[in-house]
Amino acid sequence: MYNLIIDLEMCNVPRDYRQRSYKYANETIQIGAVLLDENFKRISTLCQYVHPEYGVIDHFIESLTGIRNSQVKNAPRIQEALLHMIDWLGEREYKIYAWSESDRAQIVHEIKAKKITDEKLLAFVEKENWIDYQAVFTKRYELTRQLSLEEALGRAEIKPEGRFHDGLDDAVNTGYLIEKLELNLDYQLVSYEMPEKPTEHLSCNLGELLAELNLQLV
Repeated sequence: MYNLIIDLEMCNVPRDYRQRSYKYANETIQIGAVLLDENFKRISTLCQYVHPEYGVIDHFIESLTGIRNSQVKNAPRIQEALLHMIDWLGEREYKIYAWSESDRAQIVHEIKAKKITDEKLLAFVEKENWIDYQAVFTKRYELTRQLSLEEALGRAEIKPEGRFHDGLDDAVNTGYLIEKLELNLDYQLVSYEMPEKPTEHLSCNLGELLAELNLQLV
């Protein structure tokens, strides 16, 4: 059994679109995927930008993710990108991991809103195929709150690769976390303090902070 790690990055959908044809607050702009073998060793990676039909990459999202409008302008739409990923996986049997339920929920929302009926995609998003590793982590260590991926990596003494809020980098780092904890079932977390953010991030207005929170919760 193989292990697929998925991480999505999203942009915000303007309110006027949500009142008309697309009622959800976010739309996918990047899919990062990492394929691990049965021993949680990396086999392959896939990074795809996705063209949003309703959403907008504003300054806040570009700063958060590093993704620019020019990168998604001619990118495939969500259905084509997901089908390409399924073809990339081939005939392998696999479990799907994500950090939180939001990635699966986002795909389900877009399939519904965009009236996608492809049977491969409908089978892909079946709930029993997915493992919310944030929930696994929270339950395993009897935590009183859910941790961000960044904080979980710190508590597991894993030095992250790349940047946070990049779909592929987040998927890679989630894979490292899963590998370490699944192969070391007795591992105990260490105490960890979140690093201070650069000063410019402290000047975000209330709307930007709510947008970031919305990205995490949807």
